[in-house]
Amino acid sequence: MVRAKKSLGQNFLTDELILNRILETVNPKKQDQFFEIGSGRGALTKKLMPKIKRIDGVEIDKDLISSLRKLESSSTNLTIHQGSILKINLDKLSRNKSKFRVIGNLPYNLSSKIMLWTFNNAEHIFDIHYMFQKEFGERLVSPPGNKTYGRLSVLTQYMFDSEDLFEILPESFTPKPSVDSIFIKFQPKLQKDINSLEAIRLQELTRLMFSKRRKKISTSCKKILQPNEFIDLGIDPDDRPESLSLNDFLKIIKYLPK
Repeated sequence: MVRAKKSLGQNFLTDELILNRILETVNPKKQDQFFEIGSGRGALTKKLMPKIKRIDGVEIDKDLISSLRKLESSSTNLTIHQGSILKINLDKLSRNKSKFRVIGNLPYNLSSKIMLWTFNNAEHIFDIHYMFQKEFGERLVSPPGNKTYGRLSVLTQYMFDSEDLFEILPESFTPKPSVDSIFIKFQPKLQKDINSLEAIRLQELTRLMFSKRRKKISTSCKKILQPNEFIDLGIDPDDRPESLSLNDFLKIIKYLPK
């Protein structure tokens, strides 16, 4: 059996109880088409295949591809793509403009980049179920005022509605990671586009504020807004960026000249 590679951040989910709980939670339907990030040893892939119309899986580890190819050759609804998830465009894989249900156990060292990939492919996605290391996952769904709340929290909450589903202990993985994991569902918000003018302005504003997160927002934004303008918007100019809600950021964007 192929060993997990630390360089790829691999921790294979091997707990049958958790795999079955994931399947029950995701509730796959016969008409669904899934996209799996990191098919690995195929544990989840095998459980999904008999229940759905189609599944595309991507795997970067060349040592795992041969067994996945055997699984692919024995099925009529599995397609394996070798390479990096970051180089795949769901638009090119979609058939008949059907949307994918995306699922994956994400390596910590690529979680941020995969979330950005997810933003860019959101229009082709019906829903998303991701396993993260708990600390990272909590950042994405963190409310304002929490020390884990940051720029990626704001952008994630702009693009998606989210739901914490359950935590997964290290013992459920091989090799056993040093931290707990969390399983989260994301639902793309209708008509939200990470490349829209509104989203680009949100990215610029959050980059400006969170690059100086210990400073008052009136200080970090002194070139674009005066303290009295924050007050007019109902925002305290002495606040730090982690105190602002998504709606606060959007109010500022709408107020600024285009």
